[in-house]
Amino acid sequence: MQKNCIRRRYFLIDRQKVLILHHKPTQFRPMKKYLFFALALLAVACNNDKDEPQREWLTLDFEDVGVVADNPSTWNYVKEGYAWIDPTTSLYHEAIFTHDYGYALFGGGLIVSGYNSNEVTQFGTYESDLYVYNGRNANSTKGGGADGSDRFLISYGNYEPAVDAEADMRPTITFSDGKARMVKGCQVNCTTYFINIAKYGNPYSPAMKDGEEVKIYATGYDAAGKEGKTAEMTIARKDNIIQKWTAWDLTSLGEVVSVKFNIKGGNTDEWGMTTPKYFAIDNIVVEKK
Repeated sequence: MQKNCIRRRYFLIDRQKVLILHHKPTQFRPMKKYLFFALALLAVACNNDKDEPQREWLTLDFEDVGVVADNPSTWNYVKEGYAWIDPTTSLYHEAIFTHDYGYALFGGGLIVSGYNSNEVTQFGTYESDLYVYNGRNANSTKGGGADGSDRFLISYGNYEPAVDAEADMRPTITFSDGKARMVKGCQVNCTTYFINIAKYGNPYSPAMKDGEEVKIYATGYDAAGKEGKTAEMTIARKDNIIQKWTAWDLTSLGEVVSVKFNIKGGNTDEWGMTTPKYFAIDNIVVEKK
């Protein structure tokens, strides 16, 4: 089955080089009764506050995490063993590679990048797949992140079990200390490559049509690898594609040890999603442990 995945991978590379109490007035009631009721409500509220743990949060902005890409194409830049770790949060990522016929092929990952542009056609191919959209810059490696920072992540890879149940290429972040904690949320944006094909298409993938949408997903896992809840967000419909950093709430995942990111939708064929499987992530907010 692995060889089938690899053959599919070669095919895709060639193609793309292509969510009042109504009180009827009655007789006078003693004030003491109302006071007791109010105190009871206050007691319940206080107990609820005690039940909710007080959490401290840390924001991972990637300004000092890993090594920033020095080439705008993952095909030319990402090598087997690519990984990064944030020592403060213990958040860790390692890129996914597949192997066949003596080759290591990049299958999915979260790559630290700084490339950004508002030129979606000029930087709209696989050769520029590490570019995030930034309406302020024509071509830069500065200021493209959320809140004007310089670094962010480009997410590549997905999982479509109906197409190939064994080809899980979802990029994953893991707390390497093994401690479960909340991931409050992050900021997401689209890449120039994704926007270009979603808007205009190419010989291998048509532009998005009415009724189509592309969604991103985040699924939490515990220390034993048991799957938990999934959060989703729509990033593209025809004539409505995210082109700025946008908040994505991930609190519904609860406490997790790892999170897998996915992207699905738009035009599909026998190989699955034809629109480039990319989006950008920045400012991941995690619980301090």
